[in-house]
Amino acid sequence: MTGININGSPKEPDKGPTFREVWSYRYDKINHILERYRSFAAKYRQLKRIKKSIGNRPLVAIILSEQMGDIIACEPVAREVRQRHPDGYIIWVVREAFVDLVKYNPNLDGYLIEKCPGERVQLLQSGIYDKVYNLHISHRKCKYCPDDPINPTADQIGLTFDNYYHRGDLLYIFSQAAGLPALTADPKMYIPDSVRERVQSLAIPSGPIVIHCQSSHVLRDWPADNWNRLVKWLIATYPYPIIEVGLTPTVAEQHPQFRSLCGQLSLLETADVIRQARLFIGIDSGPAHMANAMNTDAILLLGKLYDFVDYLPYSGRYKRGEGITILNDFGHPCAELPYEWVQEAVQKQLGASKLV
Repeated sequence: MTGININGSPKEPDKGPTFREVWSYRYDKINHILERYRSFAAKYRQLKRIKKSIGNRPLVAIILSEQMGDIIACEPVAREVRQRHPDGYIIWVVREAFVDLVKYNPNLDGYLIEKCPGERVQLLQSGIYDKVYNLHISHRKCKYCPDDPINPTADQIGLTFDNYYHRGDLLYIFSQAAGLPALTADPKMYIPDSVRERVQSLAIPSGPIVIHCQSSHVLRDWPADNWNRLVKWLIATYPYPIIEVGLTPTVAEQHPQFRSLCGQLSLLETADVIRQARLFIGIDSGPAHMANAMNTDAILLLGKLYDFVDYLPYSGRYKRGEGITILNDFGHPCAELPYEWVQEAVQKQLGASKLV
């Protein structure tokens, strides 16, 4: 039956996926699952070799494979697990994109790259690990695999994607999901000399203002027009260099005082640039967690995220209110945060105009 719009014209029937789209998805699904089983077999053999080489030492897995901010925030878990298992062979299970966030952690003996949540389920069911600290919330599935990842500890304390930000910051809640005490420590990032040398070669002027404008979720973002307006005002008001970091540039300003490093830095290089900042201005994102871990003063723009209104993802220094200004027009998304609030916060942080 053909529907009728309110203006009386015939309503176009909903169009489902095309034949090509259906078969393309099925092809990708079959290939993914076959590759997952190959990947599982290779990793299982790798872990068996490790267990043979470490003798009586327990093989301990910390599982938090994504996202960037979650992994940075939960770095203290590695320190806690090392205290509990001083002789353990401790690995962090992580997606390939985030390997550098755990690769240089001195509390870990290694890492394991996770292909997908389905592979994680398979490895857990194999019993290869002697002890597991699973920080994930249940039911975040792979788009291809039928396996439903379950974390019984998270389920036991009633932790879900619908309520987790009501329980506290990321470290506080995910440490409990792993069966640990509610941790509150300051996160750290471990940056090798090779990364610092690469950043030094960029000849970044001393004490820049570093901004990050786009997150992985549009609900966390502030409008591009506001960012461009803010940068113009910063240039007109202060002598400090301004650097934008992230994947995709938002600011279109062409001025010697402004420089975009978007898409040019690794994760650890981004963290080292933020470490050098006199002020970080950004939305709720991975780089904001970097600023917290690098002890950089910050102005962070937050807003309503689904049903979460008054939430704070950060532990440690930012949770204690040290070196941090949080701007949140409660009940409104970040996109509706008044521009004037941000400008006033910068003035309070940096003082009156420094231009002569």
